[in-house]
Formats: sequence, C-alpha cells, structure tokens
Amino acid sequence: MKKIYGSLLFLLILGCTSTNTTIDLAYEDYSKNNLLLTLGASSTIRASDITLDVIDPSKAIYTVKEATTIYDKDDKDLATVVLDYGEFKTINYLKANIINNEGNIVRSYSLNDAQDYSTSWGSTFLSDVRIKVLELPYSTFPYTIEVEYEQTYTGLLNLPDWRPQNFGQSVESARFTLIDRQNSGVRYFNKNIEVEPEQKLLEKGISYSWDIAMKFPVSRESFGPSSSDLLPHILIAPGTFEMDNSKGNSSTWKDFGLWYYELGKDTRELPAEAKKEIDALLAGVDSEETKVRILFSYLQEKTRYVSIQLGIGGWRPFSADYVFSNSYGDCKALTNYMHAALEYVGIKAESVLIKNGVNEANMEVDFPSNQFNHVIIRVTLKNGDVVWLECTSKYLPPNHIGAGNAGKFALLITPEGGEVIETPENEYLVNNSDRFLKLVVDESGMTEVNAIVKSEGILQDDLLYDLMPVSEKERLDWLEKSLEVDESKVLEYDFSKVSEIDEYASYSFKAQLNNYAQSSSKRLYIPVNKMNRWVFTLSDYENRKQPLLLPYTFVESDSIVIETPSGFVIEASPVNVEYKHSFGEFKAIFEVVNDQKIIYKRYFAIMEKTIKPEDYNEIKEFFNKIRSADLQQVVLVKREEG
Repeated sequence: MKKIYGSLLFLLILGCTSTNTTIDLAYEDYSKNNLLLTLGASSTIRASDITLDVIDPSKAIYTVKEATTIYDKDDKDLATVVLDYGEFKTINYLKANIINNEGNIVRSYSLNDAQDYSTSWGSTFLSDVRIKVLELPYSTFPYTIEVEYEQTYTGLLNLPDWRPQNFGQSVESARFTLIDRQNSGVRYFNKNIEVEPEQKLLEKGISYSWDIAMKFPVSRESFGPSSSDLLPHILIAPGTFEMDNSKGNSSTWKDFGLWYYELGKDTRELPAEAKKEIDALLAGVDSEETKVRILFSYLQEKTRYVSIQLGIGGWRPFSADYVFSNSYGDCKALTNYMHAALEYVGIKAESVLIKNGVNEANMEVDFPSNQFNHVIIRVTLKNGDVVWLECTSKYLPPNHIGAGNAGKFALLITPEGGEVIETPENEYLVNNSDRFLKLVVDESGMTEVNAIVKSEGILQDDLLYDLMPVSEKERLDWLEKSLEVDESKVLEYDFSKVSEIDEYASYSFKAQLNNYAQSSSKRLYIPVNKMNRWVFTLSDYENRKQPLLLPYTFVESDSIVIETPSGFVIEASPVNVEYKHSFGEFKAIFEVVNDQKIIYKRYFAIMEKTIKPEDYNEIKEFFNKIRSADLQQVVLVKREEG
C-alpha cells in the first residue's frame, strides 16, 4: 500500500498526464541527430510547423507544433513553455511530450499541468494578462521536447512574429504559414532571411508559406547586435484591425498614428481643480520655456509611474482627470496628463511612440506596424525651440529622455496622423563628467581627499537615478563604495546640488583613505587615479564579425592635485601618454610642480558608440592601454640627511 501511495505521490509531483500525447510533426526518429547541426549548438529545432490564420480584422488563430532537442543544461530554459492570455488572447489547448535519447516518450503533459500566474507586480505593474507556465524537465541529456498549442487572438494589433531560431540553436526544418482569409491587408516583413514565401490563392483568401532548413547556429559576440539584427525572423502586421470596438488601420504610419490619436483625444480634459493649481503655479510667468519646466516639475512631484496593461488600456491612456485624482499612471497616462496641462496653457505638445531600451533594435521605418513599448512627449514653443519630456521619470530634467530613447526612429502623433521622426541624441561632449580631487598624503600613506564631481548629459541621468530615489544613508553607502579604497571613511559630504539645477548634477565630499598609498621603510607608492580607473575589458576574437555596440558616447575629465609629505623626494613619476583614434581619445599629463606637489590631468573620450568589426582589436587595445595608464603611480623616497 505504501508503494501505491508513493507512486501516486510521484505522479502528482511530476504533474504529468498518465497517457502519451500524439503530436503530429511527421518526424521519423528523434534518436538520430544530424551531426553537422550539433556543431556549436546547444539545441536544435528538429521540426517546426507554425500557422497564423487571420480569420477577419478581429480574430486570428495561432497554432504551433514544434520539436526541440536540448543537448545540455545550459539551454534548459527552452524546456519551459510560457503562454500569455487575457482579454484579447485565449489558450485553446496545450500538449507536450518529453522524449528520451532513444526516441521514446517518457512523459506527456496537457494544459492542466501548467502553473498559472498573474503578470501584475505589486503596486507598480497592473495587468489583466496572465501566463501559463509548463516546465518540461528531464535529467538525462540530450532529450527532445514536443510542444503543440493553439491560441485565439481577438485583438489583432499585436500579431505574433515568426522567429524560428534562437542564439546558439540550429534548425533542421521549420515552416511558417500566414493565411489572410478576407484579404484584409495582413502584411509581412522579411528580416535576415532571403526566403520569399510561396503564395497560394485559397477558396477564401490567400496564404503565404516560408520554409527554412539546415540553419547552423549563430552566436552573438560580446556587445554585438541584438537577435533582431542577426537572426532570421518575419514581422507580421494587420492592415485593418479591431480591438475592443476600436477600429484602425496600420497599413501606413499616417493611419496608425491617426488611430492612436483618436483613441486618446477625448481624455485630455483637465478637472477644474487641476486648472486652478496650474493657474496658481504659472501666475506672473511669461516665458513658455519656464512654464514647461514648472509644469514638468509639477508632474514629477505630483505623480508616480505605474505600468497599466488592462484591456485596451494597454493602448488608450487613462484620462487626465484620473491621473489628477489618483496621482499615478503609466507612460501613456502621464504623457497624456502633461499634454493636457500644456494644451491648457496654450503650448503645443505631441505624443511620440518609441521602442525604448538601449539594447532594443530600432524600428523598421519601412514596415508600418506596432513596434512600440513606450511614449514620450515633444513640446514645440512659439519661437520654434523643441523641448523633450520623459514623463515617467521623477528625476530627469527637460530634454533628458534617457539613453534608451535617444537617437531612435519614432512615431510623432498628430491630429492628421503619424509621422516618422528621429529623437535627438547627445554628442559625446554633452555626456561629460568633471572631477576635481585634492589628495594630501602623509608619510604613513594615509590620505585625505577633497573632491567635487560634476556630471552632465547621460552621466547626469545616471547620477540622478543613483542618488535621488534613496535615503541619505544609502547615498553615503553609495559614496563609500564608489571610493574603491579599503578602510576609507567619509568625513563630510554635500548632495544638495545633485538636482538643484537642470543643467548638471554635482556633489562634493571629504574622506580619509587609510591605505590609499602604500609605504615601505624608505618609499611611498601613490596611485595617481585609484578612484576612477577604467576597468572595462573586451573579449578576444581572432576574427570579429559583428560590430561592437556601446551604450553611449561620453567624456571624462579629471584634475587631481597630489600634495606629498615633506622629507620625501620624487624618485619616479608617471609618464605622459596620449592615444588618439577615430572612436576615442585618451590623454594623461603629469606636472611636477615641486617635490611636494604633483598635478595629474586625465582626459578620456568615447566619440563613437558603434565600432566596426575591423576596428575591434584596435579599440580592445585602446581600452587595455587606458587600464595600464590608470594604474600608474608616483614613487617617493625619503630625502637623505646631510
């Protein structure tokens, strides 16, 4: 009896169904591998058959049948099936098999075996979308998973793309079929794939089919492009579509932008109390630029960001009245509220849809479709000046939109429709950090430092995000950690100028560094730059094939005055160095004023953020030289008496 109970408990823990599931992929024998496809691969798509059947502008059926062989535990995440569902998407069924290396089914699963989770995260992310998670673990590698599922879409704005391959994965055979039952204008965009679809006229509509086979694995080199730029995939977008009784057309950017504008045009009426507050804030203010700054500060102080993905609320902004009453909103709602406030005082404002993220690929301007995950605002003053606002940030000043939004194609939303524009991006000189340090070293090596740090541009943004959301104690902890010197003690600090003005962020401090310099019986070894050393290195590539993508360009300028103890003379001083390239520049200059005073000036600039593959080894060596230069030190020796 105990054995029976134990067996039942084992099955419950496994969470698997008792009978094998049939998934018809017409694959003969999973126990046999094509050895060529295993080279450099951690997994192989053995067979894949995916169909997107667009029934009409408000309904589509998405069916997936796929078998994947996993070779090692590094790719075990592929053995997890995650399906989301909500108001505009349902899961019709899910079934899966685990197949061992002999080609035998060892376990089968259904939708009932999947765990169900909410995608809401506390008070900062509200969503009516849920996910089903089915894990398919097996202890002996390699093994194969077969998965089949079907979903119904009832809002066609976000149709699934076809991405037949992951990094480090080979493909034996994969097929994708797109069916447009009503010739509603469903469109596709081939990217990194040369295969043109086979077209067939159906009794109702038209179908497009793509087949690929024998695709070898692709690896992303360190700091290389994203999967969207390297792997084959096909973007899919509707022509006409419907969502929650809202009809639109994404065949052109103008039409897509018009749909978004109409979706939110009746949500920007401010309540009387909000108008009263704004009137009081702007009393006696004539400058439009000043009004924008005051209103933006008002928004940042009054509201907080909460991501809201509830029904079509994932697209339609909550009303200005709602934001005023609740003091929170997502990117659409906060942008909409700022838009409403600016319109109320007669200042032109326009929403801008964008794909936010430093590592996110730029939008495909030749393929009108929903490629966006964020919205910011562009303000145009009567004198023609433009002000950009990132309304989800409580800390960024005007014209600071963050590295994830900078230099990207985006969609400007106007009453006449959408217009493709490009967001501004700082030149490297704008993203700068100036550091002035005075180091006073005694004969034991103990050092007192007085420092002033000033940052602008994206480096200013980083400083604001580090220091503004945290307590004074956390700021002090951050400062002590940034010193990168053991046995250090901050004696004084001043963070009052971090957000005092919009043009830059600044702070100062005084600290005692007990082992900044090393001492021996006769000598002192003083590092010239221990607190702002360049530590970044690049991996070795014999033949780099992909560009190197850096997050942004910047300039660092350091001025360090070192006062040394009396009774010592300089035995060895660092050498001046200068390295110049098209992508960057580094300069370190040492001036010996006298035996008790040395001035060190350091200039480091990265002027390009996209480095060509043929320049990879050059920038790698450039970074290594900077690391070495930053490790230089001054050597002092005691003066001989007599």
